[in-house]
Amino acid sequence: MVALALVIGTNANAQGYNVESMKIELEDNTKNDIDRDYTSLLKWAGEAMEHPKTANSEKMWYYRGVLYLKIASLNNDLSKANPNAIRIALESFNKAIAGDVKEKYTKLAQGNLLNVAIGLYQTGYAFYSAGDYTSSYRDFADAVPLMQYDVDGELKRKNLTGEFLEQMMAYSAMNNNEDQKAIQVFNNLIKKGSLEPSIYVNISKLYLKTGDTAKALEAITVGRGLLDSDKSLINAELDLYLKMGRSKELIEKLDVAIADDPGNTIYYFARAISFEGIGEMDKASADYDKILEIDPSFYDAAYNKGVMYLNKVAKVVDQLNGEYKPSIIAKKEAEINTLYGLAIIQFENVFENNAEMKLADKLELAGTMKKIYARLERTEKYNNMKAFEEANK
Repeated sequence: MVALALVIGTNANAQGYNVESMKIELEDNTKNDIDRDYTSLLKWAGEAMEHPKTANSEKMWYYRGVLYLKIASLNNDLSKANPNAIRIALESFNKAIAGDVKEKYTKLAQGNLLNVAIGLYQTGYAFYSAGDYTSSYRDFADAVPLMQYDVDGELKRKNLTGEFLEQMMAYSAMNNNEDQKAIQVFNNLIKKGSLEPSIYVNISKLYLKTGDTAKALEAITVGRGLLDSDKSLINAELDLYLKMGRSKELIEKLDVAIADDPGNTIYYFARAISFEGIGEMDKASADYDKILEIDPSFYDAAYNKGVMYLNKVAKVVDQLNGEYKPSIIAKKEAEINTLYGLAIIQFENVFENNAEMKLADKLELAGTMKKIYARLERTEKYNNMKAFEEANK
């Protein structure tokens, strides 16, 4: 019995020696992390964790955390062979804190958990860049609670905050088509009073995507209440009203936006479309003209204005339905030709000058222009459009 007791005692001391050896090797300031004896360290860590005398030791868990944190930062074959090193470090430091009744290692472990947070952000970002959004969400989410230990604002000064990590969680969920998960994260940030405009813009888009226009508008309204002059929120609100078909309300808001930023062609363009939506074509035309005055290369405005003239032609044709008096028909024919002439001016501008226009769109426009040229008996230009179509079939 005595001999057995001696054996057990020697074994227990050996395990304690393993933990102390880890401490000495890991805290040897004469060595760089790349040069430490990781073969022995891993052996000691494995044996100490498995033995009942040291399995619940806060000291063992702390130095095990330090070991795997260092491995995670090496960026060599050893770190590649231990891809979960940062997670082992996370588990180890948390267990060290949980079992540290006398709090000998708690502050040290908490300080190292900030390094784990950095490591999780880095692995999360790598997953995000690679398109593995499930893994990136997990790593960003696990880093969030660790930010409580940034009491001195060290990571905050490096622009790594819990709010930023939660945003990355939401973007990961969005990219993974997990809209409800993203909405939940964004709502959590909104409840905390976030002043980041993109949060309100993105949650509004998500609500609109799911068909909940009321919540989409509510999110933008809350954001505008906090950040009244933010351009991205103003634009999101205008876009939302446009998509909801609330033209009159949108026009009122655009009037205010244009007064504040009279050179913004996007505001004029949205208002022109809204005027078209309520049938105020003259006002729409004036806005398209203003856009082209500010930016002659804003070809969408020229194209829309051309389409407006074609829509007017359609109305004139409708008015002629059943009319047989030659004098009236002749007058309407002249009006139609005038409208076609105005339309073709806009379309020529787009066709000849918009170098970024997709070929498919250009072919479609060429077909429309060919018909107008035929109507106006402009044979040479008709042939040019026909030749363009044939050359690009």
